[in-house]
Amino acid sequence: MERMPRYLMQLYRFKTAGIEQVSSQMLGDSLRVKDTQIRKDLSYFGVFGKARYGYNIDFLIDAVEKILGLNHQYRVAIVGFGRIGRALAHYHGSDCHNFCVQLIFDTDPAVIGEAVGAVRVEPMDQLEQRLAAQPVDIAVLTVPEEVAVEVADRLVQAGVRAIYNFTAAELHRYRDVFIENAQIAYGMFKLAHRIAGYWPRKR
Repeated sequence: MERMPRYLMQLYRFKTAGIEQVSSQMLGDSLRVKDTQIRKDLSYFGVFGKARYGYNIDFLIDAVEKILGLNHQYRVAIVGFGRIGRALAHYHGSDCHNFCVQLIFDTDPAVIGEAVGAVRVEPMDQLEQRLAAQPVDIAVLTVPEEVAVEVADRLVQAGVRAIYNFTAAELHRYRDVFIENAQIAYGMFKLAHRIAGYWPRKR
């Protein structure tokens, strides 16, 4: 399942380039994944191509979107309207196809009332009230680390069952809540470790 989003993004690129038919070999070469692995992944979900012809790209995109649950629309709340929250709000605000931003919260009076499309930034002290009136499927957490756990507690108590965590806080104490971490520092640490293992540092 973890490879499916990579497959889908590459299929989108192929479609944009005007490609109508794609083979597992072609997809594998573009992602450095063995074609046998791609066929295995797809066949696990009942998606089969034709020998010598591969897959019609529209059919394959539709199939992978359904596997990932992207044939539904998801309601999103962004909690924290700093640089990251603002960028995400404007990104998703321009396309409501799968992930539709419906609520934005912040504590800064300078940004409360600011609009992103039809959505206005609301004060944090109204979070529970607004989520009760307008439930969401996913909350995007972009608040300072020192308040992240407190805010996550409030979101979970308000009924949110999926949190995309852009903070460095560890959010692992919730049962039946899906947490996805997007911690930039962790990725940088991994890259540093790999570089240090291959190339001696020049002084």
